[in-house]
Amino acid sequence: MAASMKEMSCDSDLRPEELLKDLTSQFFEMVPVRKIKWKEEQASALVTSQDIQRSVLRATLQHPVCLIYPPSLSYRRYFMKTLVHKLEEYHAEICDEIYEAFADLLEQTEEEDDTLCYKTYTLPTGDQISLQESVNLVSQGTTGLSTWQAAQHLTEFVMENKASFQNRNILELGSGLGLTGIVTCHRCKPQTYTFSDCHPQVLFLMAKNIEANLTQSVPKFQQGSDRDKKIIRKIRRQLSLNAESCAEFVGDEAILVSPTQSQVFDAKCDGDEIQSDPNDLELNMKYWKLDKCGLYGTYKKDENVRIAKLDWENISDSLMEKLKPDFILAADVVYDASIMPSLVAVLQMLLKPNVDTGQVPVAYIASTVRNEDTRDNFLILLGSEGLVYTIIEPPKLSVFHYDQSVPIEILKISAQ
Repeated sequence: MAASMKEMSCDSDLRPEELLKDLTSQFFEMVPVRKIKWKEEQASALVTSQDIQRSVLRATLQHPVCLIYPPSLSYRRYFMKTLVHKLEEYHAEICDEIYEAFADLLEQTEEEDDTLCYKTYTLPTGDQISLQESVNLVSQGTTGLSTWQAAQHLTEFVMENKASFQNRNILELGSGLGLTGIVTCHRCKPQTYTFSDCHPQVLFLMAKNIEANLTQSVPKFQQGSDRDKKIIRKIRRQLSLNAESCAEFVGDEAILVSPTQSQVFDAKCDGDEIQSDPNDLELNMKYWKLDKCGLYGTYKKDENVRIAKLDWENISDSLMEKLKPDFILAADVVYDASIMPSLVAVLQMLLKPNVDTGQVPVAYIASTVRNEDTRDNFLILLGSEGLVYTIIEPPKLSVFHYDQSVPIEILKISAQ
């Protein structure tokens, strides 16, 4: 909160709902508390009005979304701790409800359930997309269990250019938990949209997020079958056991599982163990129809929505026959030099002109440029394989709250 907030008076013309709208979206996206942007009028109002303090509670912890799809317990605690600290720092008269809400959070037990949380993203239309995610950026050796900045950036680009994607066949590589694809399906109405990844836990949670957000008639995040419950329990337990060790290596690209390599659930058996063929695509057959190869699923509620288990290093010919996209989307797939040859090889296959329609496919790849050498190596590989690229203008549309201190770049790639 701003240092000048004590000196400011509350603007009585400001409606609390409008005043707190931006705070609500940041809270549900789980923007790091220290990076939450408070408007000056918000800060002033909090000090001078207990009613506004109660409005903050209604916009965050007591919001209907928080009751169903809450951010992690640790995040909610830290948010309230920071709020109380700031109010005390400025000698504000704090309403009882603030203290009661904070005390209630402190009494709750942090268990395995806190390894998976919900992040909710609000679209310009007011529609909300709630995704079940890991609280750890790197979990189970993969980056795919969290939504990264480049995915949010790419999603803004798609929304800004939605006419280009309407009634087109779209394939997304490394879809992660599905933000870009779910928003694209909501806003652009593509002819078909195929989500793809290769990590089994990513694919499972991605499917649950699709089921929750792309069917009006199905209640969000149903408990599902006994098998679904076992898989969710197992994911939570594995995340809980590995959270500490994974946290030590966040940012160490060497330990990340390549998105080109299929992984299987831990083979150590216990009562909840799921024994599956490592090539299986784990989907709830109530909502999905698998093809014969078991790597491609069609959503029964909307057959334009598909999921593919796509291993870049071991491409199935039968699967490639199904993937004839007009557009290819991908975010944060360029981070490890060892996977680049496989990624470029897949792009080369997918960007060939469609012999049936004559359509020339185009790929849009969004990347957070953490290492310029890694980015440059990718560009060199593209050129060596006969692919051309241009760096396109970033979206002017700002919808989500994410760290832009590191540049994010979108490449438009096509065959020569």
